[in-house]
Parts: sequence; structure tokens; C-alpha cells
Amino acid sequence: MSQLRDKLTALMSTLDEGLVERTGVIKLSLLALIAQENLILIGPPGTAKSEVSRRLAQVIKDANYFEYLLTKFTTPEEIFGPLSIKDLKEGAYKRQTAGYIPTSCIVFLDEIFKANSAILNSLLTILNERVYHNGSEKQKVPLLSLISASNELPIGDEELGALYDRFLFRKYVDYVSEDNVNQLFHVTNKPFLLADDLKLSAEEVIEMGKEAQSVEIPQDIIDSIINIRMKIKDTFKENLDESFSDRRLVKILKILRVTAYTNERSEVNHSDLLLLAHCLWNDPKNETEINKIIRNEIVK
Repeated sequence: MSQLRDKLTALMSTLDEGLVERTGVIKLSLLALIAQENLILIGPPGTAKSEVSRRLAQVIKDANYFEYLLTKFTTPEEIFGPLSIKDLKEGAYKRQTAGYIPTSCIVFLDEIFKANSAILNSLLTILNERVYHNGSEKQKVPLLSLISASNELPIGDEELGALYDRFLFRKYVDYVSEDNVNQLFHVTNKPFLLADDLKLSAEEVIEMGKEAQSVEIPQDIIDSIINIRMKIKDTFKENLDESFSDRRLVKILKILRVTAYTNERSEVNHSDLLLLAHCLWNDPKNETEINKIIRNEIVK
């Protein structure tokens, strides 16, 4: 087990090389990958969001990686693949998905909330079930993690809100602070290449996820999660933009087990609850208040 932790530590350190103030994003992205969950990065353009996803794609050996900038004019063909003319001649509506999202294990979608309704339903199915409905066939999608980016969030938009809710991890990424902006002058443009000995196979990631489910969640941790949920519901009872759904609760239990597992522990402890600061807010304006609720529960 210590060998795994040492490898993950080295992996995080290497992924962070040449980036400024992006350690937190790298750690969260790697955890999302191991937990096989999705991450959304919120913030202005030019903050290395796409670079983080490209580096994460190198973590998986022989990874099929797909990246695309969505606009309101993006068509399903551009991200799911073109229609198969051969199948169409035989009366079957089917796409050639090789090289597109349905055959990728790491995906980065920039400006995801610009997706139109023709794309939205398929994305929801992929994020929920890891399945793509290719004509009359259900195609299993090997997706480990989908990272998305957006300059703004669909707060109050019911249709896009369903898509937003499928991203367990949320992280705001801002420009480098004035205290560290001088470090940008020393950043080189050389391509990032991850050494093979640091890479993981998709099978290893899936196996880690399975092994992590044996991690125990003690009763005091369960009580703390219940308290946090109740306080959030009470604090934001007049705010329909904030919610703590049953689905999010189940997913949180999974990622708490994963983070304990990657730290060589057989049970979750209160330090793991700090991770909830990246899972429980919808509107960034409420992030500070929700994080306060979490921290108060941890230190009480």
C-alpha cells in the first residue's frame, strides 16, 4: 500500500511541475480520476484548465483522450462521431464513434454549458451511466473522468442544472495572485511528458476504486455528515439554488473512502471531510458559507 501512496505523491509532484498555484487543482483532478468522478473547473480563460486535463490524460497508459470547445453551434457529429454511411444505407442510424467521446477514457469539454439540447441528453447518459445510445444499441463508454470548464455556471437554469449536478467536484480557478505572478516569467513552454513508470492503467484505477469500497466509515463521521447536510439545508432553506441531494450523499461516501484509501487508511477520519468543500456548493457565492459549516463540524 505504501508503494501506491509513494507513486501517487510522485505523480502529483510531477503533474504540478511548471504550473503556478495549481497544486490544489492537480490534487483534485487526480482524485476525481481515481474515484472515477467528474470535475468542473470554473474561472476565466487563460488559467491552465485545459493544460491540467491534458496532463491528467497522460496518467493513464495508452489513454484515449478527447478534448473539445463547445459552442451553441456544436453538432453531435463533432463530439460523438459522424453517421456511418454504410449502416445508414442498411437502414440503421449509427455513428462511427472511434476517436470521439464514446470511446474515450479521459475527456475535457471547454464551455460545457454551451451544449445544446441535441448534445445534452447524450452527455447526461454518459455521465450518469457511462453508456452512449448509438442508434438502437447501448454502447459502453470507458470514461474514467470528464473534466469540464466554464466561465460561468447555469445557476437557475433547470435544464443545464441537471448537467451541472453530475459534476461531483467543483473548483474555482483564478489568475495567479500578484504575490506569485513573478513565477510566470520562469515558466517554459516545453511539452509536458509523464514518465511511463508513473502511469496507471485503466484497470488499475478501476481496481483501486473497488478496493477503496472496503474502507470503513465510522459512526462519528456519519453523524458529522448528517449534521453538515442538515445545517446546509437549514441555512439555505430559502435558496433553491443550493441542495444536498441523496445522489450527492452517496457519491460523497464513495470519494471519502477513496481519499482514505489513497492515504493508506482503513477508515475515514475527520480530515477527509475537508474534501467536502469541493463538493457541496452550487453557487460560488455560497462557497464560503458552506465551507464554514464544514469546518465548524470538523473542529467542534
